[in-house]
Amino acid sequence: MLSILDLKRKLPKDFVDELYEQYTPITVDKILTGMLGERNTTLRVNTIKYNIQELMKYLREKNIKFERVSWYNDALIIKNANEKEIQKLDIYEKGYIYLQSLSSMIPPLVLNPKPGENVLDLTAAPRK
Repeated sequence: MLSILDLKRKLPKDFVDELYEQYTPITVDKILTGMLGERNTTLRVNTIKYNIQELMKYLREKNIKFERVSWYNDALIIKNANEKEIQKLDIYEKGYIYLQSLSSMIPPLVLNPKPGENVLDLTAAPRK
Protein backbone atom coordinates (compact mmCIF):
# COMPACT_ATOMS: atom_id res chain seq x y z
CA MET A 1 0.00 0.00 0.00
CA LEU A 2 1.17 3.50 -0.80
CA SER A 3 2.15 5.94 1.92
CA ILE A 4 0.95 9.53 1.99
CA LEU A 5 4.38 10.61 0.75
CA ASP A 6 4.19 8.13 -2.15
CA LEU A 7 0.73 9.39 -3.03
CA LYS A 8 1.91 13.01 -3.00
CA ARG A 9 4.63 12.05 -5.49
CA LYS A 10 2.10 10.34 -7.78
CA LEU A 11 -0.45 13.16 -7.78
CA PRO A 12 0.00 16.30 -9.89
CA LYS A 13 2.05 18.84 -7.94
CA ASP A 14 -0.47 21.61 -8.68
CA PHE A 15 -3.24 19.53 -7.15
CA VAL A 16 -1.27 18.83 -3.96
CA ASP A 17 -0.22 22.50 -3.71
CA GLU A 18 -3.85 23.58 -4.08
CA LEU A 19 -4.88 21.23 -1.26
CA TYR A 20 -2.31 22.84 1.03
CA GLU A 21 -3.47 26.32 0.03
CA GLN A 22 -7.09 25.52 0.89
CA TYR A 23 -6.69 23.31 3.95
CA THR A 24 -4.50 22.83 7.00
CA PRO A 25 -1.76 20.16 6.76
CA ILE A 26 -3.73 17.94 9.15
CA THR A 27 -6.82 18.16 6.92
CA VAL A 28 -4.72 17.47 3.79
CA ASP A 29 -3.30 14.37 5.46
CA LYS A 30 -6.85 13.21 6.22
CA ILE A 31 -7.88 13.78 2.60
CA LEU A 32 -4.86 11.87 1.29
CA THR A 33 -5.37 9.06 3.81
CA GLY A 34 -8.93 8.78 2.56
CA MET A 35 -7.65 8.51 -1.00
CA LEU A 36 -5.35 5.66 0.07
CA GLY A 37 -8.00 3.64 1.86
CA GLU A 38 -10.23 1.00 0.38
CA ARG A 39 -13.59 2.29 -0.73
CA ASN A 40 -16.69 0.56 0.55
CA THR A 41 -18.92 -1.12 -1.99
CA THR A 42 -22.10 0.94 -1.98
CA LEU A 43 -25.25 0.74 -4.01
CA ARG A 44 -28.72 2.14 -4.33
CA VAL A 45 -31.92 0.49 -5.40
CA ASN A 46 -33.60 1.42 -8.69
CA THR A 47 -36.98 2.32 -7.20
CA ILE A 48 -38.65 2.13 -10.62
CA LYS A 49 -37.96 -1.63 -10.76
CA TYR A 50 -37.39 -2.74 -7.15
CA ASN A 51 -37.61 -1.63 -3.53
CA ILE A 52 -35.30 -1.61 -0.57
CA GLN A 53 -37.20 -4.28 1.38
CA GLU A 54 -36.98 -6.74 -1.52
CA LEU A 55 -33.31 -5.89 -1.98
CA MET A 56 -32.47 -6.52 1.67
CA LYS A 57 -34.34 -9.83 1.61
CA TYR A 58 -32.49 -10.86 -1.57
CA LEU A 59 -29.09 -9.96 -0.09
CA ARG A 60 -29.83 -11.87 3.11
CA GLU A 61 -30.73 -14.94 1.02
CA LYS A 62 -27.36 -14.59 -0.75
CA ASN A 63 -25.56 -14.16 2.62
CA ILE A 64 -24.41 -10.70 1.64
CA LYS A 65 -24.05 -8.50 4.69
CA PHE A 66 -25.00 -4.83 4.47
CA GLU A 67 -25.60 -1.70 6.47
CA ARG A 68 -28.36 0.83 5.86
CA VAL A 69 -27.35 4.39 5.01
CA SER A 70 -28.95 6.64 7.63
CA TRP A 71 -29.47 9.62 5.31
CA TYR A 72 -30.65 7.72 2.22
CA ASN A 73 -33.29 5.02 2.62
CA ASP A 74 -32.61 3.44 -0.77
CA ALA A 75 -28.85 2.98 -0.29
CA LEU A 76 -26.77 0.23 1.30
CA ILE A 77 -23.13 -0.28 2.26
CA ILE A 78 -22.06 -3.82 1.39
CA LYS A 79 -19.85 -5.45 4.01
CA ASN A 80 -18.65 -8.76 2.56
CA ALA A 81 -18.77 -8.47 -1.24
CA ASN A 82 -16.91 -6.31 -3.73
CA GLU A 83 -18.19 -4.59 -6.86
CA LYS A 84 -17.21 -7.45 -9.18
CA GLU A 85 -19.17 -9.91 -7.04
CA ILE A 86 -22.21 -7.63 -6.97
CA GLN A 87 -22.04 -7.22 -10.76
CA LYS A 88 -22.49 -10.98 -11.14
CA LEU A 89 -25.87 -10.89 -9.38
CA ASP A 90 -29.00 -11.08 -11.49
CA ILE A 91 -30.43 -8.01 -9.75
CA TYR A 92 -27.49 -6.00 -11.09
CA GLU A 93 -27.89 -7.34 -14.61
CA LYS A 94 -31.64 -6.60 -14.51
CA GLY A 95 -30.98 -3.00 -13.47
CA TYR A 96 -32.60 -3.37 -10.05
CA ILE A 97 -29.57 -1.79 -8.36
CA TYR A 98 -26.86 0.71 -9.21
CA LEU A 99 -23.33 0.54 -7.86
CA GLN A 100 -22.65 4.10 -6.81
CA SER A 101 -20.46 5.87 -4.26
CA LEU A 102 -22.25 7.54 -1.39
CA SER A 103 -20.85 10.93 -2.38
CA SER A 104 -22.45 10.55 -5.82
CA MET A 105 -25.85 9.98 -4.21
CA ILE A 106 -25.85 13.37 -2.49
CA PRO A 107 -26.38 15.80 -5.43
CA PRO A 108 -29.76 14.43 -6.54
CA LEU A 109 -30.99 14.57 -2.96
CA VAL A 110 -29.79 18.15 -2.48
CA LEU A 111 -30.77 19.42 -5.94
CA ASN A 112 -34.13 17.62 -5.94
CA PRO A 113 -34.58 18.09 -9.72
CA LYS A 114 -38.10 18.46 -11.03
CA PRO A 115 -39.51 17.05 -14.29
CA GLY A 116 -38.27 19.13 -17.21
CA GLU A 117 -35.15 20.39 -15.42
CA ASN A 118 -31.73 19.38 -16.71
CA VAL A 119 -28.74 18.53 -14.52
CA LEU A 120 -25.30 18.18 -16.04
CA ASP A 121 -22.92 15.90 -14.13
CA LEU A 122 -19.43 17.21 -14.84
CA THR A 123 -17.77 14.86 -12.38
CA ALA A 124 -18.66 11.60 -14.11
CA ALA A 125 -15.67 9.46 -15.01
CA PRO A 126 -15.33 6.51 -17.34
CA ARG A 127 -15.30 3.10 -15.67
CA LYS A 128 -12.45 0.68 -16.12
